[in-house]
Amino acid sequence: MRKKFGPLLAWAGTIAILVYLFRKIPVADVWNAMHTAAWWAIPASAIIVLAVYLADSFAILKTFGWFVAPLSYREVLVVRGATYLLALVNYAVGQGAIIYFVNRTRKIPILRGTAAVLLVMGINVLMLLVLATVGLVASSDVSGGVRTVLLTAYGGLIVYILLVALRPRWLANRPVFDVLLSAGLTGHLRCMLVRVPHICTLLALSWVSMAAFGVVLPVTKAVLCLPIVYFVTVLPISVQGLGTTQAMMILFFAEYAPGATTGAREAVVLTASLLTQVVANFIQIFIGLVCMRSQLARGLGGRNGAAAAKGSP
Repeated sequence: MRKKFGPLLAWAGTIAILVYLFRKIPVADVWNAMHTAAWWAIPASAIIVLAVYLADSFAILKTFGWFVAPLSYREVLVVRGATYLLALVNYAVGQGAIIYFVNRTRKIPILRGTAAVLLVMGINVLMLLVLATVGLVASSDVSGGVRTVLLTAYGGLIVYILLVALRPRWLANRPVFDVLLSAGLTGHLRCMLVRVPHICTLLALSWVSMAAFGVVLPVTKAVLCLPIVYFVTVLPISVQGLGTTQAMMILFFAEYAPGATTGAREAVVLTASLLTQVVANFIQIFIGLVCMRSQLARGLGGRNGAAAAKGSP
């Protein structure tokens, strides 16, 4: 029952937020803003989305290779690409397909694969917190709300570090936390290092897509606020962050947009964010369809999935 209502609630949240945004911001302003985009807006976003895919796959390759089983970059690219079709609904579901893949092809227990995915997701959060901290130190314009969010995140980080360092028995005896604890602080730092290209390409995508509409974001402001936007995007309160992403981008960056009125500036940010998300989803769907047609991905569904995966050209 819960699985059935989860997607419905996410769609309800997405629709509610979008209705609110378009009641607040006239469609005419959005249409006018669309015509202000630079000619390179779509191709630049598409290229960076591909870079995000390559960088994300690289980080997954290294993390699983260190703590689960060695994989080839081609395997990760195909499986990660195929999971984009699921990740369009939920990022964690997309990552779950990698668990299935290593279970079928490397005989890795499901719980250990799950633990590795938890590590990947935890590293993402840690990297976003590091970036937000850099922005906090470098920026002179930080709202009280942002400071509160970061301080709360640091409270959770301290607890997490203590658990990893102390490895309490009540956690160590649970297989799902095995990879998190066995990685230790050094392992977490290594995983953060290989995740840097992925986070940097995400930042570049947001910055370039805004610049294409004349919204030039101060680097410190972008580094401070974009991690918060990304964190909200992956929360299961909307479909693929649609609606929540736009609301957060308007909240943080509308003041930097061109326009004579507040509504016009908000329309520019809304349009830029929506266009970027449409381009990203289109590219990801294309990648997913291409990868799903590969012998490696098709082989996972059959009885001889492991053999097909290993023997695919």
